This record gives sequence, structure tokens and C-alpha cells, in this order.
Amino acid sequence: MKIVATAARTAVALAAATACALTVAGAAPAAPASPAEAHAAPGAATEPASVGVLDVPRYLGHWFQFAAVPRAFEAKCAKNVHGTYGLRPSGSLSVRNGCTTWQGRASSIEGEAKPLDATGSRLNVSFVAVDGVYQHGVNANYIVVGLAPDYRWAVVTDSARRSGFVLSRTPGLTPARQQAARHAIRAAGLDPCSFLTTRQDGGSRTSAPFC
Repeated sequence: MKIVATAARTAVALAAATACALTVAGAAPAAPASPAEAHAAPGAATEPASVGVLDVPRYLGHWFQFAAVPRAFEAKCAKNVHGTYGLRPSGSLSVRNGCTTWQGRASSIEGEAKPLDATGSRLNVSFVAVDGVYQHGVNANYIVVGLAPDYRWAVVTDSARRSGFVLSRTPGLTPARQQAARHAIRAAGLDPCSFLTTRQDGGSRTSAPFC
């Protein structure tokens, strides 16, 4: 899931303070902003299982954030939260997250997602760079826990279930795809009602619980 220096510093500070990739899309994805107990299902203690091996080339590209667990550093975004992922020569993913602010301006921030294992579905996303090198941790703050067979939607959280994102290749999702995403959310030990839909041009016009 090209930004003025002040906004970039603010986003970096928030990411560092709350430290989950992306949105890719959407949003992408990055540091948790609220306690896991606020939206994790009872008994969800261990790290949620990922979808397994991710076909990274199919996962790359543009994603819209259809719904997400609210995070402090998205408060400036009025609508159109999105993320774009690309492949770096190192094997890490480039991350560019953006949105339309309440003032009607485009805002974006760039980062990097580093795969933590051979599956490619568990990553550490960082928006903090020192001398052009992104500083990564060892925790999986971006785990793909739900994915459509055709890669048209995805559900992402982190190892502590403090964040949550429903990503889509289109601004909206059909009712059947929404239901499949809710199933993936519950299977990962989260509560769909803790997710709020994201306002998107061509998609949802309101922000409401995703349940």
C-alpha cells in the first residue's frame, strides 16, 4: 500500500514509534498502531499462518486498500489509500504507499519489504532509511494470510495481529470476494468488525465496519 520532506519525516517517526509493507497495496502495510487485543480473536496467541509460497511476480503491482484496521499514520488520508510493489535486484520489494489527504492533495511514502523466508509471504517492511539503506527488523510485520487464487484480493496482518489490511486489484470488491476475505480474516485470528472500509473513488464512498 515523492513526498514533501516534512511529511516524510512525520511518517518515518510514526513508523518507528509504532513499530507493519502496502500496501502493497493499499495499503499497505507497516507498523501496528493499536494493541492486538483490540481486534484479535480469542485464543490467537501464535503468529498467524501465511498462505505459504507466494508467487511474487503475480503479487507485484498496484493494490487498492479496500479495508483496514485503523492506524494513526493513516489519519491524514481521506480516501484512495493504495500501494504499489516492485522487485529490487536484491530480491526485496520496493514499496510506494499513497493516498488523497483531507486537503485534497496526493501524499506518498516509499519503503522496502524484505522477505524473511523462502515462501516470500512473510516480510519485514521498513520506511526508515539511513544513507539510502532501509533498516529492517527480524519480525514479520507483513504476513499475507489470505489470497485469492487469481491474486485479485489479499489479506495482510503482522506477527502480533496488531494490523490488518484487505487489498484489492480494483477499488471495489464483489460481495463474494468480500465474504472470502472475511473468512481469511477470521481464519488468521482477527475480527472483521475491527476493519473499516476505505473510501475509494470508484469504490466505497463510506467508511464502515467490514462485518
